[in-house]
Amino acid sequence: MRGLLSFLLGLRAIMLIGSAGAMVGALLMFLQGGLYLYEAWHTIMAPGGEAHERAVTVPVLEAVDAFLFGIVLVIFAYGIAIGFVFTLPEDYGRRLPNWMKIEGVSQLKGILSEVVIVVLIVIFARVVVEANGNFEWSMLVLPMSILMIAVGLRMIELAGGKGHAANEANPKPGRGKARATEEAH
Repeated sequence: MRGLLSFLLGLRAIMLIGSAGAMVGALLMFLQGGLYLYEAWHTIMAPGGEAHERAVTVPVLEAVDAFLFGIVLVIFAYGIAIGFVFTLPEDYGRRLPNWMKIEGVSQLKGILSEVVIVVLIVIFARVVVEANGNFEWSMLVLPMSILMIAVGLRMIELAGGKGHAANEANPKPGRGKARATEEAH
């Protein structure tokens, strides 16, 4: 039984493939963001660049979106490797900033959900800029969808927060508060 458990725990190193994939994805997103900025730069530097102000806004918004998603992928890569594969020494873990402390899969999913909302907002901003003042009622579908997703995520967060607070207040018998909190995640 102990050999089987050791074998199964050894398989967690496979998660490093996902971590490496997220890091490659992050590098690609940074490259794509740089290309969008390059496009915006050449648009503004072209003769009559002031007239192209709206043409510059869209690639800059897309660059910000790409950089943000790249940053999230770096956090994912780190979170997978450190949170699930490697164990940091306690003193090293304390020196990390709070944003680098990944406590579980639910935290990674929360980060991804928040980024999806921001990406949708950037897409909507791009649609508004490209509409050039020609707005239609159908354009309201995207912001309403963003609002519904955000409200749904907030409801999940509030419901999860109550359950987490109850677990911390009433740890399981025979176990320390920290152990019960770990099991809740």
